[in-house]
Amino acid sequence: MNNLSPKDEMIQLIQQCILAKDFMSAAECLEIYKQSFGADNFFSSCQISITPVTAIYILSEDELKPDLTDMISTDIHVNLSVIYMHEKNLMEEFLNCLPSIESEYLCFYDSKHHYEKNRIAILLSMMTKITSVNGIMHARNFIDNSDTVLAHPDYMYKATLDNKIFNGAELLRYSAMNNINLYGDLSTVFLSTAYVKQLSFSHPDVTASMQYLVFLYQLLWSAKIAYTYLPLSSSIVVEYSDSTQSISDYVDFLKLYYSENDISRISKTLTDFTVTEHFVSCKKEITFFYTDMGEYYNLKPIADMAESRGYKINFTKDIHQNAEIGVYCQHICYPENSKFSLILLHDLAQGHNRWPAFWELERWDKFDIGIVPGHSWANLWSACAFQYYTNPRCGAYELGYPKSSLLSSCDLSERIRTLKEQLHLKYDFSILYAPSWENDGKEDDFVKALSSLKVNLLIKQSHWNRKYSNIIQNIKEMRNLHEGKFDNVYYIEPEESIMTALAMSDLVVSDESSVMAEALMFDVPSIAVTDWLIPDTTPSRHASVPMDYVIKCKKLELQDCVQRFLSSPENYDSIIENRKLLFSNAEHCCSDILDAIEYYTAADSDASKVFLDKRLSSKYSICSMWN
Repeated sequence: MNNLSPKDEMIQLIQQCILAKDFMSAAECLEIYKQSFGADNFFSSCQISITPVTAIYILSEDELKPDLTDMISTDIHVNLSVIYMHEKNLMEEFLNCLPSIESEYLCFYDSKHHYEKNRIAILLSMMTKITSVNGIMHARNFIDNSDTVLAHPDYMYKATLDNKIFNGAELLRYSAMNNINLYGDLSTVFLSTAYVKQLSFSHPDVTASMQYLVFLYQLLWSAKIAYTYLPLSSSIVVEYSDSTQSISDYVDFLKLYYSENDISRISKTLTDFTVTEHFVSCKKEITFFYTDMGEYYNLKPIADMAESRGYKINFTKDIHQNAEIGVYCQHICYPENSKFSLILLHDLAQGHNRWPAFWELERWDKFDIGIVPGHSWANLWSACAFQYYTNPRCGAYELGYPKSSLLSSCDLSERIRTLKEQLHLKYDFSILYAPSWENDGKEDDFVKALSSLKVNLLIKQSHWNRKYSNIIQNIKEMRNLHEGKFDNVYYIEPEESIMTALAMSDLVVSDESSVMAEALMFDVPSIAVTDWLIPDTTPSRHASVPMDYVIKCKKLELQDCVQRFLSSPENYDSIIENRKLLFSNAEHCCSDILDAIEYYTAADSDASKVFLDKRLSSKYSICSMWN
């Protein structure tokens, strides 16, 4: 006996019609449902499911028609028809087919993108809420062949674009005049078929490389477009190729739409930003910007070299100060206050929870030179250099890590000898605790886990800026709790260089600090405690440790992990090998950096040009106005 209510019976009937792909009957039943029970959530979801959409699948040269079952089945929208067209003759095939397309909307797919689940359903839902527009444009990610996200939608434009409505011509003009592609490509648009059918398409004489863009422009120029910053598709980047000809073709293409005056202004700034140069004549004055002692020690080797070459040097904590030549290593910098600027990493694990897309938030395009310390960071940079914001005006260079020049320093050796005499270390083996943040009793975890072992426990906290008063207070409380209570616990002052502490150590314990990378300069391995909390978010998060050059454990496993290391340290030799990937050019790092500064700021410089051989190049083709 059927005990379903009339509403449930109608729901069941509609679902059966949709499952059988009888969309006409489903539409008729939905109309009855709406009249009887109202336009509720069930009605809205079913209406989206059965709205007819045509997907144009663009076949690249020699590509066979793919099986799109997976693409279609992952979308809750089911009334989808697919038409295959060839990229080479796309506009011609599209115009021939357009009169026969009966769906309400159309969109584009191809093998050069990956698509988010329920993309069509999401876009249809938006269209039902914004009935005044001709279509929707969505943002996109950029990914490599392994689906690693190399770039998300540019956050600089989110407030301007997200959930806004634009005239197509207005959006295209803004993009062209500012040399920033905000319109994406065919895979980022979703259009009303009725709108497309009333367009008058032309066939301008442009090069083959611009045929795709001609088609896209004509689709968008007259449209009223709603913009969403949801990245509903991802462009797969391609291996780097010279874009000189494409840039020339693009400038010619722009003449179809913009004045000679506009074209002139655009062409002066339109270039492959991975090969630019920028000379600025400067006095021999360098300002080094630092906000804590860690940054100071990062920069001091360069300053010493600069002073020996006759530069007037200045260290300042005023990050807004004007400078002739400014050298920065902060997360937030103001290079616009320097005539010529150079950026180094703040630390070797910088932005590790965002790798490889580090430069999205900490941008280098406002600097003149960027320096990376070794092959690992060079690979990260090269993978992201297809985006404009990754590229300094004069390029990025793998010139090494300035601190590495201290390894053979007599001053460091003397400082170690002095400190060891002061501390009177009890044992031969020393374990250094050096966290990125002191919070939630991490130091207490360290001491309780390891104080019973016959090792020295060295504690070196970071030197914090006074604005982090809560962290400074945590450090004081931990020191009061432990100092003088254990005969194998020793404190190294926060103001001391981390290089001194590392040179005295045989093993490092930390959370996610770059200290673990720096330790490899001394052939010292590290243990990362992955469930220690990091308070840079609310609520605090667990340590993020994507590095493969550390030993990883939970805090309850720390003692066992250390004991395993002490019993068989040779089992961890492979970790030390990572030093080769992290650090390059140790003997010439500072001299190469000064050579680069002189080359781009002194007209009569006789500095070595060897550093130019260490300029990095993009792994992938630039993200441009035509792709």
